[in-house]
Amino acid sequence: MRKFIYFLILLQIGLSCRGQEVEFCGSYNTSNEPRFQNEFGVGIQYQHDIGQKWKVGLGVHLNSKRAQFTDEKYIDAIPFPPSVESVNSNSQRYSIRLNIQRLLIDNANVSLSLGPEIGYNYFKGKDDISIYLGGATAWTDYSQINGVTKEIGFGLISKIEIKNFLDPHLALCFASRPEFTTDGIFYKGGDQVFSGVLGFMEFQIGLKYRFKK
Repeated sequence: MRKFIYFLILLQIGLSCRGQEVEFCGSYNTSNEPRFQNEFGVGIQYQHDIGQKWKVGLGVHLNSKRAQFTDEKYIDAIPFPPSVESVNSNSQRYSIRLNIQRLLIDNANVSLSLGPEIGYNYFKGKDDISIYLGGATAWTDYSQINGVTKEIGFGLISKIEIKNFLDPHLALCFASRPEFTTDGIFYKGGDQVFSGVLGFMEFQIGLKYRFKK
């Protein structure tokens, strides 16, 4: 899968040589899944004008997070105390995103755009777990590999660009990207790690180069 990601990055760089805009960005994300809360990432994206009021964009993003959290289970198993899991997680999310943006404001100094986005997400990772079973006398330690899960995501992108940043071809970009995945089941072997719709909120800052004035 890494070779596929590298191929897309090289493809975008090649397209940008004849295209109109290419942007490199950093991101901060939060999520309702603790493995992906407060994660940081990097990305590259290509944008092309469609007429005077629309842009289409294609991006590749990588987000990585080392998280630590606890989870209580079997709360209703009275008279036994609940089981407790302490999880140290190292998880990654690879995203390929396609969007179309409507320019709401566009002048010589600034632009504001908004539009829908669809993404194809790859989730993977590893958990180091300490578990205390209700009624036990000691903690049990083990590790699990969370195999690759592929999920479609639907979201929005809103972006502000400050033009002529240090150079007429450069723009400083700020974007927010809320997204929901279609399912969110994340497997370790044949067992389920988590399920349900996953929500993400991503904030980006980037530097964009425009090849065509």
